[in-house]
Amino acid sequence: MHSLHYLLMKTHTTFSRRVVTRAQRELGLSPGQPKVLDFLIDHPGCDQKTIAAHCEIEQATLGSILLRMEEKGLIQRQHPPGNRRSLLVDLTDQGQAAAQAMAEIFQAEEAAATSRLTPEQLAEL
Repeated sequence: MHSLHYLLMKTHTTFSRRVVTRAQRELGLSPGQPKVLDFLIDHPGCDQKTIAAHCEIEQATLGSILLRMEEKGLIQRQHPPGNRRSLLVDLTDQGQAAAQAMAEIFQAEEAAATSRLTPEQLAEL
C-alpha cells in the first residue's frame, strides 16, 4: 500500500489535470486561470497580493496569469481612488460567464471524484 502522502499527491495531481484539461478544451483557459476565476467570483475587487496568497501562486506568476486574462477580456484591473500603487482585480461580464462555467466543471469533477463514496464517507471527508 502507498503512503497517505503519495495517495494525496496523486489524487491532487489527477484532479488538477482533469480540471485544467477541461478548462483548456471547453473554455480556452490556461493553467492558473481556473483557480483565479474561482476566487474572484466570490471576492470581487481584490488586490493581486490577496489573490496570489489565496491561490498559492507567486505574485510574479500571478501577474503573468492576470495579464493573459486581461488580454482575453476576462478581468479588468483598476487603481483604487487615491492609491496609484495598488491594483484591484474584477471580473468582466465575460469573466463572470467563464467563472460560472468553471464552477460547473469543478462540480462535475468533484462529483466524479466522490461518486464511489457513501453519503457518510463524503460528510466525513
